[in-house]
Amino acid sequence: MSTSIYEAIKKEIVEAMKRGDVQSRDYARVVKAELDRKGDGRPLPDAEAVKILKALRATAEENQNAFEMAFLDRYLPREMSEEEIEAWIRAHVDFSQLKSPMAAIGLVTRALGPSAPGERVRQVVERMTRGA
Repeated sequence: MSTSIYEAIKKEIVEAMKRGDVQSRDYARVVKAELDRKGDGRPLPDAEAVKILKALRATAEENQNAFEMAFLDRYLPREMSEEEIEAWIRAHVDFSQLKSPMAAIGLVTRALGPSAPGERVRQVVERMTRGA
């Protein structure tokens, strides 16, 4: 199993200290503190950690802080394109087995996790079912 985002951030703090990279160390501590706060001191599952990192990234983007955006991008999963989501849906979802085509949204977002944001999945499902 791969390292969780939470564990990777903790490791980044140690590695930054070894490198003498004060900026990375300090920002990793800020991120870890936010994860700790939301998780009541327990490591958060990656799906929850991604939501927090996305919120931090939005703030960094508003503040035009290139360092923070780049730091967070290293830990955020790459999001699938609409074309990739559509290909996955075509391979794995049988719309005839669902009560409604929109039921596919929950199924897809649960299966693909943070790499397929719900809004993007909704747009793909709507486009696919309009053409049907």
